[in-house]
Amino acid sequence: MTALEDRKEQFLRSLPFFLGLPEADIAALLGAGTARHYTKNQHLFLHGDRAEKLFIVIGGCTKLYSETSEGEESVVALLTEGDMLGEASIFDGAIHPFSASATEMTEIFEIRADFLKQRTKDSPELTAKIMDILSVEVQNLQREKEHLSVMSAPQRVGCTLLRLSGSMIGKGGTFTLPYDKSLAAANLGMKPETFSRALKELQSLGVTVKGSEITIESFKKLAEYSCAHCSSIEGECRGDKRPEAEETKKIAS
Repeated sequence: MTALEDRKEQFLRSLPFFLGLPEADIAALLGAGTARHYTKNQHLFLHGDRAEKLFIVIGGCTKLYSETSEGEESVVALLTEGDMLGEASIFDGAIHPFSASATEMTEIFEIRADFLKQRTKDSPELTAKIMDILSVEVQNLQREKEHLSVMSAPQRVGCTLLRLSGSMIGKGGTFTLPYDKSLAAANLGMKPETFSRALKELQSLGVTVKGSEITIESFKKLAEYSCAHCSSIEGECRGDKRPEAEETKKIAS
């Protein structure tokens, strides 16, 4: 195994999907999977295709979207490093309800559905893990619907920024937006100009933008503005940086 392959394996092992699985399952999944590169706009699959693989994003960005007969596109999700799609491939006859394409040069780790199905027959832990992930996806979709009805555009943008900074610790910090602002706007169902105006409104809360770099002066201040309008409880959202949620994370660690 090369140094690069070793780093990829360690990265995959660190993802929530693999954490807690028996070592035999982890080794089998890693051994059965294949890393593949996709160029910008290249499709992973199209709406209506049979679900035949589980996909894990190693690097880059993948767009999950729907399209009308007149060519109108709606971005359902933007998936970046560590995100998964295609979990429903473990079900017989499952088809993709959306299309997926790379928004830039993207590397994907792919595991065949037939292998997953066979493995889940012998591994209740793996079956439970996939079902948990599907459950979280349903909850996320319900939460996004809630956000559309009760949160303003700046609050929804603030929520997105907090989620993207979810792995960061400390009072504040700077990170790079992992995709183009126009895609971020589309993912939130906004026009680019609405997204830009929302970012400007967040300046009073200590959010500054320089190109693709986002600086949040105070995670707590932004969370108090955005998270108060979300029904998520502690531990449900990786971007939740309300004081009580941060205290819970400290205790858990």
